[in-house]
Amino acid sequence: MSLRTALKKTNRTLLELKTGIVLLGLLGLIITACFGPLFGEKAPWMCLSWVFGMLTALLSASDMYRVLDRALDLPEKQAQRAIYMGYLKRYVILGVMLVLFCLSEKLDPIAFFISYMTLKLAAYMQPLTHRMYNAWFGETDPPSISQEEYDALHPELVPENEKKKDRS
Repeated sequence: MSLRTALKKTNRTLLELKTGIVLLGLLGLIITACFGPLFGEKAPWMCLSWVFGMLTALLSASDMYRVLDRALDLPEKQAQRAIYMGYLKRYVILGVMLVLFCLSEKLDPIAFFISYMTLKLAAYMQPLTHRMYNAWFGETDPPSISQEEYDALHPELVPENEKKKDRS
């Protein structure tokens, strides 16, 4: 199976988010390595901290997807609890990692945290990565339609209180 076929079978939004994390992470790693001589012997540890932050961001993205995917099949109250517990778990893990990095003499907690924040920036990059994968897969997005057009195509989905009343 080719890489393109394997990637087409994965969740597209998660793939685009992870691609953004990796691209931003690699860019930051290159910048960190370029400015490495300014930091002396701490530079390799900063790069390692950056890689740990990037890997933690990738794992957090996968966990978010898994939690949300499972929560969609639950009743509302259980879904809220599952999402909150997933959120809490990710932030506790991030806090523990930051404490470990702060206690370490060599690892850099600032590089780790900034690298982890690529998760947030990658979400803003999603339109760019989406277009990139559309071009690579040879796909196009369907044209947008208004809510009225959608309602006309699917009248069975329109709530009763929002249906237009006949004035006959």
